[in-house]
Amino acid sequence: MKRTLVLLTALLAVTAWAQEQKAPPAETQVSGSNVVKVFTVKPANLERIGRTVRMVVGDGNVTWDNATATLVVRTTAVLMPAVEQVAKQLDIAVPRAPNIELTFYILQATKEPQPDATALPAGLRPAIAQLKSIFFYQGFRLLDTALIRARSGENAEASGQAQLEDSTTGYHLNLRPSVSSETHPATIRIDNLHYQEWVKATNVGFGANVDLKEGQYVVVGKTSMEGTRSAFILVASARVVE
Repeated sequence: MKRTLVLLTALLAVTAWAQEQKAPPAETQVSGSNVVKVFTVKPANLERIGRTVRMVVGDGNVTWDNATATLVVRTTAVLMPAVEQVAKQLDIAVPRAPNIELTFYILQATKEPQPDATALPAGLRPAIAQLKSIFFYQGFRLLDTALIRARSGENAEASGQAQLEDSTTGYHLNLRPSVSSETHPATIRIDNLHYQEWVKATNVGFGANVDLKEGQYVVVGKTSMEGTRSAFILVASARVVE
């Protein structure tokens, strides 16, 4: 918004210069006392340029076509050079949001040690050591791994199933990841994370917002199951990819 206001100020300043011009540019079409010009711009910038120019020349004097990324402007020959300059300044390349790859580990934690604990990914060991000290769980079993890839700032989701000892559990994840820092390693923000798990017709879950560094394993949250005997625990890691 600030950039738009600056450009509008620049447009008005350039209009003063344009008043010295005696004829419309050669590529415009003259229509009565006005001139009409067709601008071809980058598709991502089309509506932004159109709305900005409308603020100066009026709503009825600007139309655009998304299919061809063209903008048609009708205004006076005096004002058209200023419109051209603003359109040029706003038609800049918009950098694409980076891709984020998130890995979620769905763990079952129990009070009793699990015989296959050594099969857990090595990166999870610090998180599991922390869980043991805080919640006093001694056994951890990896039920499933969910991989989500999304652009920064876009919503994403994933669903899956896992086999418990005596039943099957289903889960669903939805969230919005974003790169909140360009430092190395990058900081990745996960907003509006909602996790749901279904076990024997019982629905449990939680919501969270969390920041994590690239390559870091972070405990996002937990849900109780069967009272205090066991729980589902969600651990996340993330990285920025091309």
